[in-house]
Amino acid sequence: MALAAFVGLVAFDQRALSRPREEISLRLSPEELDAGFREGIEFHGLYRGEDKVGFMKLERRRDGAGYVLRHTTVFELGIGDGPTRLTVTTTLDEAFRLTRFSADAAGPVTAHASGTYGSGMLDVTLEGPLGPQTRQIAMPDPPAFDFSLAPIATRSDLQTGDRFRFTHFDPMTMSSAEGVVEMLGREEVDVLGEHVEAIHLRQTIAGQPMEMWVNELGEVLREQLPSGLLAVRESEAEATWGLGGPASSR
Repeated sequence: MALAAFVGLVAFDQRALSRPREEISLRLSPEELDAGFREGIEFHGLYRGEDKVGFMKLERRRDGAGYVLRHTTVFELGIGDGPTRLTVTTTLDEAFRLTRFSADAAGPVTAHASGTYGSGMLDVTLEGPLGPQTRQIAMPDPPAFDFSLAPIATRSDLQTGDRFRFTHFDPMTMSSAEGVVEMLGREEVDVLGEHVEAIHLRQTIAGQPMEMWVNELGEVLREQLPSGLLAVRESEAEATWGLGGPASSR
C-alpha cells in the first residue's frame, strides 16, 4: 500500500510538472516593452492584515488585433456577503477598449452577466436571483474594468500628477461610475523576493480611492483594495496555498 501510494504521488507530481507553465516573470524583455503587451498568467495573494483571504488570477491572450483578459477572484467562505468566486472575461480591441464581456459569480450570490459595446451603447444581460434582466446603457466611451485600467493608463504616457479619466462598469449591479487614475510617481516595491521599480497609480471610482503599483506594461505588482484588502503579486503555489491548491486548471 505504501509503495502504491508513493508511485501515485510521483505520478501526480509528474503530471503537475508537465503542465504548461505560463506564469510571467517580473523581468520585461526589450521585445515585450516594444510590443506593449505579453501573453501569460499572473497570480496575486489577497490579504486582510496578516490573514490570507483569497487569491486572484489574471490571464492575458492576444485575439487577432486585440486582446482577451480573463480575471478570476477566489475568496474564502465567510468573507463578506458577495460571491466566493468571480470570473470576468473581457475582449478588447487593439487600443485596449472594451468590445464585449462575460462575468460569472458563484457562492452565496450566483449570477451570470454578458454584454457588448458599440456605437456609444452598452447592451447588457444579467441572469441572477431576480431572473433575466436586459438593459441598454448609453456611454460615449467604452467602459473599463478594474484589471484593464492599468494597461490603459500606462499606454497614455502619464507623467507624475497627470490624470486619466474613464467610465467604470460593474457587471453584477449593471451600474457605471466615473473614475480617475492619477500618476503618483515611481518607487521600488518588494515583489517575489526582489526589489522592482514600479509606477505608482491612484485609482478612484465613485469617491473610493485604491492605490496600485504596476510595471511598464501595466501589470499589477501590488494593489490596495477596498475593505482593507491588499493584493500582492505571488507565485501560483504561494497565492493559492491553503485555498484549494494549484489553480492552473481553473
